[in-house]
Amino acid sequence: MRHDMRTKALYRLFFALQTSPVIARQIDYLAESLANGARRILPEHQHMTLAITADYDDYPYAVIKALLRAGTTIMAEPFDLPLDRLSFSNRSAALRPSSSLPLLNALQRSIIDAMRGAGVMLRPGWSFSPRQTLFYRNGPPEQRRIEGFHWRVEQFALLCSHVGQTRHETLGTWPLTGDGQYSLF
Repeated sequence: MRHDMRTKALYRLFFALQTSPVIARQIDYLAESLANGARRILPEHQHMTLAITADYDDYPYAVIKALLRAGTTIMAEPFDLPLDRLSFSNRSAALRPSSSLPLLNALQRSIIDAMRGAGVMLRPGWSFSPRQTLFYRNGPPEQRRIEGFHWRVEQFALLCSHVGQTRHETLGTWPLTGDGQYSLF
């Protein structure tokens, strides 16, 4: 049974790509110029969610163990991530890639498969839509190309959000080194 967030913490686990501190500051600068006072995503919390669980009332030690094991099974290639489209929905503003990225999609599918193999279900109703949220707002939808942000993705992480506490805990990170990452030599 879910409790009121004001009286009990909730925990949300998710695999993500985390933005480097330098890129995060640059993205925050853009967000500040667009937010019109809306509360921005903190630079240290900027990420792209690859897979997410339902919320847990109690700290989910067993699920974390299963996801940490699952993370070690994922093999994927490093890739370049261009976020060159600014997208406003009626609820948020986000940066997105303007085209499909096969290596990003392959990583995301591998994570979903590893979660299933570990017996951990995705959040009901959630689907992958590559984006990095800048802030939440109410307003009309709009999209435009921007001189975007671009970086080399070389790792992914498992994070735990302490919902309502503005706290993300990094539980594990794994390098993207392709099929050779598990070589013994």
